[in-house]
Amino acid sequence: MVLEDGEVFVAGINYNKFEEGKPFVYEEIKGQAGQTSFSLPVLIKPTDDNPLYVFIDGVQTIYETAETNSKGLTDVELYTGVKAGQMVSFCSYGEPLLDSDWKRPPVSWTGDLPRAALSAATTYFYDPFSRNHQEYLYAAGQPLRRLSIPSEVWADTMGDAAAVTKIATKAIGYRTDVYCVSPGGSVFLPFNLNGVTCKFNYWTKNSGGAFKFKSEDIKATTLKPAYNNCFFPNAIIQRGEAFHLINKLRKVFYARFTDKEAPTTGINEPIKAFQGQRVFRLNGNYPAGKNKLKVTVKFKEEKKDKVQETPPYSEIDNHTVVFSQPFSEGDEVTFYYLKDVSERFADVGKDSAIYYQTKGERVEQSKDAFWKIAVSEMEDETFANNDPLIAGINIKKKLDGAAVVTNMGRPVGGTEPDETWFLGNSAMTRAEAVAFLDRFMKWTIERFK
Repeated sequence: MVLEDGEVFVAGINYNKFEEGKPFVYEEIKGQAGQTSFSLPVLIKPTDDNPLYVFIDGVQTIYETAETNSKGLTDVELYTGVKAGQMVSFCSYGEPLLDSDWKRPPVSWTGDLPRAALSAATTYFYDPFSRNHQEYLYAAGQPLRRLSIPSEVWADTMGDAAAVTKIATKAIGYRTDVYCVSPGGSVFLPFNLNGVTCKFNYWTKNSGGAFKFKSEDIKATTLKPAYNNCFFPNAIIQRGEAFHLINKLRKVFYARFTDKEAPTTGINEPIKAFQGQRVFRLNGNYPAGKNKLKVTVKFKEEKKDKVQETPPYSEIDNHTVVFSQPFSEGDEVTFYYLKDVSERFADVGKDSAIYYQTKGERVEQSKDAFWKIAVSEMEDETFANNDPLIAGINIKKKLDGAAVVTNMGRPVGGTEPDETWFLGNSAMTRAEAVAFLDRFMKWTIERFK
């Protein structure tokens, strides 16, 4: 299920570390006439659960042995020799390294996308509006779709490989059917095409204005690959992941059952009043009663002999405002609120840290963590009685500002004054998950009935 913004509803978990002898492998070696022995740059010990696949020019073949050589790497012996120039590919998915408690990858990490520089990078030409100068990129015979990133996004990145890679990584993410090209002529491919030879047909334009069609094989590589192609069904879910998923569902409901977008982290809503209107229901939430909402009025008929000020109003709940005086037809009332730091959770909207007491490990969490954004967008959703949809966890012990937690991310006991955190990295029990789903179901019925 793909959402309106192109993000999938149910995603995998990022990983980049593997069990010893069971790494991810994709290696292409151009064979020589009669060659039967091939040396891989890694140590792999194939098993029934982690097989090694061998392809010759894309056709799967059976190999004779896969043994460890004197360098501690793996040599693969084929039954018959290959022809000169044939491409021999070795592939194994590997077994991701999992945390013994969480049954999931120990680090959720995004690496750098595979990158390849075009041989004609200086004269590379692309025009998204031209029908005569189209380009095509194929991986294993399958076409990839080009992402056209606006030129202003690339501004001031020329020569800065890290900045260019960051832009491309954000644009492509973990999609497997797209690619992009930087203004400097670097092709960025999805993570799953790391080390895969692809066919790229594109145009060049010389200083004299002459166009030339060029076709070349490119192999994009990265030293910091990441993978997102496993679901990990036995993994213990984190609170942040669960609520990120629920926030996606919340946005789907708003899109499907209303004509407005789901409330996020702010309000900037101008509303044209009808004759006699005093009550305004906003498409967004704000902390009622805390003087955070800004209200301005543009009257349709300005009286020159009298300054017209915004009439007094009351904040009935987190999305309803009632004015003391009625408006005239055509008066425009604008409501504005921008949330920065969370009003309810001490670790949302700003940088935070947790400290795993048993392991003695401190983990920093940026304010832009995916789950913090999701929580910030939905933390002001309430029931009709103003009870909040989501609740936090009380922290009783901190170390240098970091919440002290167990290996499972649960807070340890302490004597410090309670501080409410969302604690997105803590484990979520089945009971907590079911209880919140029941609460979310009731909120959904109440909100969209």
